[in-house]
Amino acid sequence: MPPRFSPRWPFLLAFLLVLGPSLAGCATTGVNAGDFNLVSLDEEWQLGRQLEADVNRQVRLVNDAALERYVEQMGQQIVAQTELRQLPWRFHVVQDDAINAFNIPGGVVYVNTGLIARAGSASELAGVLAHEISHGIARHGTERLTTQYGISIVAGLVLGQDPGLVEQIAAQIVATGAIARYSRGAEREADDLGVRYMAGAGWDPEGMARMFQRLMAEGGGGGGIPFFSTHPTTEERIANVRAAARSVNRSGLRTDDAGFANARSRARRY
Repeated sequence: MPPRFSPRWPFLLAFLLVLGPSLAGCATTGVNAGDFNLVSLDEEWQLGRQLEADVNRQVRLVNDAALERYVEQMGQQIVAQTELRQLPWRFHVVQDDAINAFNIPGGVVYVNTGLIARAGSASELAGVLAHEISHGIARHGTERLTTQYGISIVAGLVLGQDPGLVEQIAAQIVATGAIARYSRGAEREADDLGVRYMAGAGWDPEGMARMFQRLMAEGGGGGGIPFFSTHPTTEERIANVRAAARSVNRSGLRTDDAGFANARSRARRY
C-alpha cells in the first residue's frame, strides 16, 4: 500500500516555527535513538515518489527484465531484514558505465550497469545494495534535505507546493549521484547497518569490504569513481567493515549465487 498523505504538515509547521528549538531530542525516528527527523515516514515516502518520477525521466533505465529482476530480488531480500520492511521499496538499474549507486528518500535505490559489471561476486553487489538501503533506513537523505533547505521548504516539497525544486533536486541527484555528500558518521552507520542486513539476508558481509577494496584499486584511490565522490572510502573504513563482518556468524553465508554471472554479463552489454 502506498504511503498515506498526512494533512498535519501545515499545523506541525506552525507549531515548529514557535516551539521548534524546544523539541530537539523529543522526536526520534530511524534505527538509532539519537536520530532526529521531523519528516514522517509517510511524508518521506510521498516525497520519494515525486523525486523518483523526476529522476527516472533524467536517467536511462535499462530495458532488461532479467537484470532488473535480479537486482530487485536481491534488494528486497536485504530490505526484508530491516526495520522498514513494511514499506514499499523500489530498485532501478541505470544504463551507465560509471561505477555508481545511490539512494533517494522514500525507499528508492539505483545502481549503474557499470558497477554491476565490475562486481566480482554476488556478495559484492549485495554489499553495495545493503549500504544504499542502509542510508535509506537511517533516513540520511531527508536529514540532509532538512539541513540544506530547512524544515519549511521540505514541508512544501512534501505537500507538492514546489515541483520546480523537486525537479532541481532530482537533477542534482542525477548529476552527482546523491542528494549530498554524507558525513563520515553517516557512512559508518550505513556500513555497520549494511553488514548486519547482509548477514541477515544470507550474504557474506565480507563482500562489502571486497567491493570497496576492488573499486579503490581500480580507481587509484577512488578519485576517478563517481561512487567515491559521495561515499568517501578509505583503508580505515574498509578495515572497519571487515571488523564488523568478523563480528557476525558467517557460517553458511553465501558469496555467490547461480544468477549473478548472467546478471553481470547482461550489465556488460551496456
